[in-house]
Amino acid sequence: MDRVVIVEYAPRWSELFAQEAKNLRDLFGSKLLSRIEHIGSTSIVGMPAKPIIDMLIAILSFDRAKQEIVPKLVDKGYVYLWRSDRPPGHMMFIKGLPPQYPRTHHLHFAPQGHKLWERLYFRDYLRNHPDEANKYAQLKRELAAKFFTDREAYTNGKSDYVSKIKALAVSQAKTQEN
Repeated sequence: MDRVVIVEYAPRWSELFAQEAKNLRDLFGSKLLSRIEHIGSTSIVGMPAKPIIDMLIAILSFDRAKQEIVPKLVDKGYVYLWRSDRPPGHMMFIKGLPPQYPRTHHLHFAPQGHKLWERLYFRDYLRNHPDEANKYAQLKRELAAKFFTDREAYTNGKSDYVSKIKALAVSQAKTQEN
């Protein structure tokens, strides 16, 4: 069973991210993977989270990634998904999949400029606004208790809040860029 379990922040999450990023660079090189970012709640110091390291990885194109990345990661035991449920779609790999293994990493692949990269604004906003991060932490705990056995309902329960904060963060970042 793939339950929603929120745990307190663990400093080792940044180490797990760094190790996985190194493994990916060693496997594919920096030309194929030009940028690797730690995203999601495990990337925010002090944030309780599901103990799954979310990573966002820049690729040159989906076509090239399907040829060069998918076969190698699948051979290493990652589960490949095309995420079309959140347009525009993107490539995702899951390392560890219940019930055989616990999830440990979610790898999201998209070219620079893809809408998925807006997740960095959300991450950075929460890193810089502790009061808002505390509100998000409370929401996550409430939803995890309510939807302990339903990952999709848990994620959907956060979507309005995430959309609101992401829109605010994107707006602020674009204002600062101008």
